[in-house]
Amino acid sequence: MSRAMAGSSSNVQELGQHEGSLIAWAKQFFDPPRMRDTASQVANHPRPLLYTLFIVAVIGWVTTTAIKRVKSAGLQRPITPDLEKPAATANGKFKAPEREPGELDNHYLKFHADKARRIQERGPKCCKTAPEAFDGAVELLEELCDYLPQRYPSLYRKTTVGMDNLLTGETFNIIKRPLVEDPMAMAARTVQDDLAIMFEKPDGQYYLLAGAILLAGFWRLEDKFGMPLSEIHTSGDVPGFKKKLEKGMMNFFRRIRPDGPVLRNNYFIQVDENLAWSDSIGNEDREGIGWFTAEKNKAIEHHYFRSERQSLRRLPRSGGVVFTIRTYFHPITEIAEQPYVPGRLASAIRGWGDDVSKYKGRERYQDVLLEYLDEKHQEQVANGLAVEKEDEVRSYPY
Repeated sequence: MSRAMAGSSSNVQELGQHEGSLIAWAKQFFDPPRMRDTASQVANHPRPLLYTLFIVAVIGWVTTTAIKRVKSAGLQRPITPDLEKPAATANGKFKAPEREPGELDNHYLKFHADKARRIQERGPKCCKTAPEAFDGAVELLEELCDYLPQRYPSLYRKTTVGMDNLLTGETFNIIKRPLVEDPMAMAARTVQDDLAIMFEKPDGQYYLLAGAILLAGFWRLEDKFGMPLSEIHTSGDVPGFKKKLEKGMMNFFRRIRPDGPVLRNNYFIQVDENLAWSDSIGNEDREGIGWFTAEKNKAIEHHYFRSERQSLRRLPRSGGVVFTIRTYFHPITEIAEQPYVPGRLASAIRGWGDDVSKYKGRERYQDVLLEYLDEKHQEQVANGLAVEKEDEVRSYPY
């Protein structure tokens, strides 16, 4: 890892700390006995006070600069995919919002900090490139270094060797060999999305040969790396893949072009607050984990709505198909405050078939979640929600 990357990771992690940790720090720091002890120490040794004031000033400057850059870049607020009203015989689905792959929003610093921490802690378990996929991974890195400075000129600056991140202080040299780290890890540091590249082999199958899967929640790159597309889905027990989807998906992959991404969305319920890995289903390094190991019917405060907005596009030079996977992660108690959402989400979850219900772990949370959503829906109706006008008044992003 380069010095710039190593230094910036700690800065971004500090900027991305949760509010709860700051409150805990404040309570500890302003504890009266601690303050009296500190005052006594400063009276006897004034020099540490000057150092403390200097450090506070530096932290304040770094934080203010980061906020100004985020605002000047025009980063949008996080968006939640649109909950479509489910048909009588269909599962509830979520409409993909109109946003380009690789778009950033004002949660960028948190995502960047989480990714930097995961790269440092887990390395090749999360970021890996097969030798035969190296050129394709570098091609993706080149495209990001070309696109991001044009799209966000106050955050990124193009250089003769790659790109600088003006917010975090990272310098990306994509010309020097060997690269300072795996090209997929470098690419992952530049955007909020997880990234994967599939390459076609002589047998006509597409194989996962490059990836930076850092915030996936429920699956691990090390379990899927090197697998063909069909095995990735069957090993994950994706409902209906073998009977309904496999042949069509293979044909679809061959038709993907460089001149326009294909977009799709999925969604899950998660019963813990961890974006990177859902600890509720078990430790990330354990085998034999899944929804069947999760605690049943946790309190509603632990329920989160997790949606992935995926794009697929072919790299023009290498021919690889790039997945970008952007995760939106919101507490159920937050999105249930939006008009019509509780009733629509409850209807969607009840509409899942047996195979989808098993895949998404409904049995582990349905009692608490559906009771809460029904109560919120009835509360909205009692407060004057016009159910018959839902399609007329429902607006983006909900």
